[in-house]
Amino acid sequence: MAGKVPTLTLNDGLKIPKIGYGLGTANYGKDSVNNVLSALEVGYDYIDCAQRYANSASFAEGFKRFGGKREDVFVLQKCGKTGAKTDPRKVLEGLLKEMNLEYVDLYLLHSPLLFEPLSLSEAWAIMEKIKEDGLAKSIGVSNFREEDMQEIKKTWKVAPSVNQIEFHPYNYHPANMQRLVSFLKEHEIAIEAYGPLAPLTRATGGPIDGIVKQIAKDRGIEESQVLLKWAEQKTGGVLVTTSSNVERQKIQLEAVTKVSPLSDDEVEQISEAGKGRYFRAFMTDVWDAAKP
Repeated sequence: MAGKVPTLTLNDGLKIPKIGYGLGTANYGKDSVNNVLSALEVGYDYIDCAQRYANSASFAEGFKRFGGKREDVFVLQKCGKTGAKTDPRKVLEGLLKEMNLEYVDLYLLHSPLLFEPLSLSEAWAIMEKIKEDGLAKSIGVSNFREEDMQEIKKTWKVAPSVNQIEFHPYNYHPANMQRLVSFLKEHEIAIEAYGPLAPLTRATGGPIDGIVKQIAKDRGIEESQVLLKWAEQKTGGVLVTTSSNVERQKIQLEAVTKVSPLSDDEVEQISEAGKGRYFRAFMTDVWDAAKP
């Protein structure tokens, strides 16, 4: 098992592990019981779920087989599903039954485009009541652009604790992402970075390849660990990974628990090279509608 996972304290005081195992991407819509079990056994103590992934029951069975204590695992859920009217509270109540839980640690609105006829402010008001009632210890958003954050800011009583977004060297540099990162920093809203390995898995042959390969060789670590460290250090936040391969689960976890930080120069080399390509793997409908 890898070393103890460090935590990040969110703006409401809740501590979240700095890396989590997600049931999206390759796990999307699939029975993921064995993957949940292996992730917990490897040492992950944060499992990232969503209504949209359609496999939350996998958490219940995987955690049952693992046999751990509820308070020792951080559970995140997200609401929002294409083609379905979404009431965040009703969704969460159903998910809690599916997962055999009384509460989740963190609950997110999955996308700004999934809550009509509710406005974003109306959906966020429901989220605030969910937190008040103890069904979620903390509340946040996912895939929200800067303009979406500005919209809910008009009426929020409680600021989101996180924004979970795709984050890697090929989507960091555009102006709309820079505006978003600045807003999140200003309001102490943590970034949860998903898809941090996209340049190695979905956008290969790009300008960062040689730099990442050389850093990995010089340090005696995996290329995936280089990119994970980059995302961890660039955001100061949390990583979400999804591999179903047990050895890769371990390697990715150890990027946070064992691998030493990249130098400022190494981080900057990767950032600068990333400007040579733009790529986004997920939620393109959201970002295509955003201001550039």
